[in-house]
Amino acid sequence: MENVYDRAPLRCINDLSNTRLEMRFTVMWNRWVQPPVINATIACLALIGGCRPEQNAGSALSPSQPVTSAPKITLTAPVAPPASPIRFENVAAASGVDFMYYGNPSPEHFMTEQNGGGCGLIDYDADGRLDLFLPNGSNYDRPSKTATHALYRSTGLLRYANNAQAARVAVTGYGMGCAVGDYDNDGFDDLFLTGYQSNHLWHNQGDGTFVEVVLETSADQRLWATSAAFADLNGDAALDLYVVNYVDYAPTDPPCFTQQTPPVKISCGPIGRTGQADLLYQNLANGGFENVSQPAGITAVAGKGLGVSIADFDGDDRLDLYVACDTTENLLWQNLGDLRFEENALSRGAAVGADGRARSGMGIACGDYNGDSRFDLFVTNFQNEPNDLYENLGPAGFLARNADLGLDAITRPGLGFGTVFADFDLDQQPDLFVTNGHVWDLTSLGLSYEFAMRPFLLRNDQGQKFQDGTSAAGDYFQQKWIGRGAAVGDLDNDGDADLVVTHLVEPTAVLRNDSERSGRSLVLKLVGTRSARQPLGARVDVVIAGQRLTLRCPAGDSFQSAHDVRLIVPVGAADHVDSVTVHWPGREPETRGSIAVASQLIWIEDGPLVPISD
Repeated sequence: MENVYDRAPLRCINDLSNTRLEMRFTVMWNRWVQPPVINATIACLALIGGCRPEQNAGSALSPSQPVTSAPKITLTAPVAPPASPIRFENVAAASGVDFMYYGNPSPEHFMTEQNGGGCGLIDYDADGRLDLFLPNGSNYDRPSKTATHALYRSTGLLRYANNAQAARVAVTGYGMGCAVGDYDNDGFDDLFLTGYQSNHLWHNQGDGTFVEVVLETSADQRLWATSAAFADLNGDAALDLYVVNYVDYAPTDPPCFTQQTPPVKISCGPIGRTGQADLLYQNLANGGFENVSQPAGITAVAGKGLGVSIADFDGDDRLDLYVACDTTENLLWQNLGDLRFEENALSRGAAVGADGRARSGMGIACGDYNGDSRFDLFVTNFQNEPNDLYENLGPAGFLARNADLGLDAITRPGLGFGTVFADFDLDQQPDLFVTNGHVWDLTSLGLSYEFAMRPFLLRNDQGQKFQDGTSAAGDYFQQKWIGRGAAVGDLDNDGDADLVVTHLVEPTAVLRNDSERSGRSLVLKLVGTRSARQPLGARVDVVIAGQRLTLRCPAGDSFQSAHDVRLIVPVGAADHVDSVTVHWPGREPETRGSIAVASQLIWIEDGPLVPISD
């Protein structure tokens, strides 16, 4: 039976005095195609007060009072936000990074072609410069022996050379995402690659090469892993590994089509497919891992996961897990201790959108956007769904604040994947980056529809609003891309946050941050001794001139990607930091006062502060 693929116009009209404000919307095609029949869902997209019966705005008269004249409305011109100082330059061509993900899109429109690949920032040779790992894809009908995963070694000054062959990671397959973490505490970053039916854990030998470590997986060989993250979840000073899985799929499954005549073949979506439970591997501290998913409680709920973020969300000094799910409720795994977890996203207010419906969660950004020392969550969603910003209210849980913060109108047109919180202009307020791109190319149908999309650059305005700074952010932001992964880090060691963004069809972008800075910065690298050497997920409280900033050593985040583990601390004009407190996972917090501002510092747990230079 041919798939049904409905769309419908929706019109909301509201009279104000004698001025008719007409708002027309074309409801987006149904979120995902459900084989073999698509259920069309048409929702009223509300602006401000939504679609209501016609009424006179601003009138205080009751129905029994005579109306002698229409109430007078005074309209004032909106105050334009200040021009954004945030700007980037795409230097990929000059840098030597010429990577393009293979196999997408193909005429067969396999479902595994939608995700594309993420990106990982990794200093695999421990020379103080970030290298780039880029997973590659494949094609079931046309597999390539040359489309291998790439590992670009930094040679300095934003120049790179692909060293994957020498590093022994130049293998092929349907790669998706990656996680970076020093799981054996030897000072060298190890690497985990997610993929369809095949994951790889590579141990860094410390000599520029990796060797594969075999993980216990599952009897189900159809597992489709997307994002992953390392973190010490039980406080034993060893990084554990969490792997997000998506849905059951086989390339022999029937394809999907639109309702058009002739029908247009498209990739199928997750609706109607069985979600897959995630995996949790305990680090045994002997070079191996044990699959503890079932006793940890992780198998109790099978979502359709795409993104993961690890942080202490409830303030109990244990690292929790948040998973963005596609068309099902997002998951919040509260850490109960001893590697036991309980899922409570719904009761904590972070499972669904403000309308009470499950979204199409893709990527996650985690950060303290409003300066209240709690980690908030930003989740990217499908086109015509707003991206959700969940404010962390502490004991009260989370509250969806995206409408209040001006994010709904900005983000609805995009289909978001990778996203990051980062203070790009060093004004002590974390901004947002979102890469967008659709999963279906329906431009041939002549609709008002985009396959490639512009990314978003959203500047934080005092934690009260996010202003759209996309148009002023540089040439890259004026172009349209089929965006997927995004990772943030100080690529050139100049003290600000740069970006790496992956796409379908087009090469990976390396975005150098050329923003006007509001002040200086301190780049802080944490090294655990009693804790895990890389305290991924750790909370760091910084007090500068009496003002508190709360940062976090990244664990997971974005979409299928891994960030720089160093912290960029915006210090304004200060020449010293009043105090810094590191909440080492599984250990007591450690506080140091009156730290002189240097370009980069290494903080050794229970040891010295070591200034470093490039």
